[in-house]
Amino acid sequence: MKENNKPENKLYIYGPVMLSLVILVWLIYPSFNALSEILTNAKGLYLFFAFIAAISSYLFMGVTLWEMLKLLNHRMPFWEIGGIALVSTCVNYFVSSGGISGFATRAHLLSKRHVPYGISVTTSVVISVLIYLALSLIILQGIILNILNTHTFDLRFFESLLGVVLILFVSFSAVMMFFHHDFRASWSRKLYHGVNRIIYYFSKKEIPEESFKKFESQLNNGIHLILAKKYELPKVMLYVCIDWISSIFILFFAFKSLGIDIGTSRLIIGFSFGMLMTIIPILPGGLGAMEAAMTAIFAQMGIAWEKALAAALLFRLFYYLAPAFVSIIIYWGLKMSEPYYSYADNKRHQGTK
Repeated sequence: MKENNKPENKLYIYGPVMLSLVILVWLIYPSFNALSEILTNAKGLYLFFAFIAAISSYLFMGVTLWEMLKLLNHRMPFWEIGGIALVSTCVNYFVSSGGISGFATRAHLLSKRHVPYGISVTTSVVISVLIYLALSLIILQGIILNILNTHTFDLRFFESLLGVVLILFVSFSAVMMFFHHDFRASWSRKLYHGVNRIIYYFSKKEIPEESFKKFESQLNNGIHLILAKKYELPKVMLYVCIDWISSIFILFFAFKSLGIDIGTSRLIIGFSFGMLMTIIPILPGGLGAMEAAMTAIFAQMGIAWEKALAAALLFRLFYYLAPAFVSIIIYWGLKMSEPYYSYADNKRHQGTK
C-alpha cells in the first residue's frame, strides 16, 4: 500500500489529467461566452439521437466481447459481459496506460467469473486487433478524402499517415504474435522474462514458471479454438464496424443539434483526425488533443470555430463522460454480483502452493 502513495505514482495518474484539463481550458476559455450560447440553443431531439448512438456504440462493444467469449466456449449473461466491456473501456479512457489499465480491469472482472487469464488475454488482443484495423481504415479513408478535397500534402497528412502506419504495424504484430505458433512461443517467452525483470526490480518477486506455463497453455487453447471457428470472426468484425459507425453518428448528431448539416466526407475527415489523437498514450482518451484536432480540421473546412468546438465537446460528453458516470454504477453492480465462493476458492488455491 505504501508503494501506491509515492508522489511519483500520484504524478503518473494525475499529471496527464491535469495536462488534458490545461489544453481544454486553453481551448474553451477564449470562446466561453459564444460556446455557452451555442450549447444552450442546441436542439434537444438531435442530442437525444446522439445519446442513442452512444448507447449503440457501447452496446456493440459488449456484443463483441460477448461473441468472442462464446467463440472460446465461455458463455455468460450478456448484461454481465456488456457491463464489463463498458467499465473496462471507461477505465482505459481515464487512466493513460496505453490500454493496459482497461485490459487489467477486464481480466480482473472476468477472472472473478471463472474466465481463465489466458482466455481474457486472447479475447482482449483479438478484439483490439479488429478495433485498430477498423480504426486504421477509417483514418486512411479520412486522409484520402482530405487529399481529394484539399489537394495538399502538408504536415498533417504525413502525421496522419504515420499514425495509420503505426496502428497497422501494431495490429500486424499482434496478429503474428497470436496466430503464428513459433513466433508466439518465442516472443511470449521473451515477454515473460522481461516482465519478470520489471516486477523483480520493483517488488523483488517474480511470476512462477508454473503460472506462465499454465497461462501459455490457456492462450494456445484459446487461439486454437478461434482458428477452428475462423468463420465466426467476420461476425465479430461486423460488430466492431457497427460500434465505429455508431461513434461517427454521435458526432453527426452533435453537429445537427447545432444546426449544421455536415457532409459525409467532412464528417469522416474530422472524426478520423480526432480519433488519431486518442491513441496518444500520455493523455487519457486523448482528452484535449482530440477536441483541438477536431476543431481545427472542421474550422479549416469552413465551419465556425466555436460551433466546431461545441460539436467536439458534445461528442466528448456522450462518448466519454456520460458512459464514465454510468460505469461507476455498473462496476458496483458487477462487484456485488460476483460469486461469493470464488474468493474462498482463491484462498484455498493460495494455501495449496
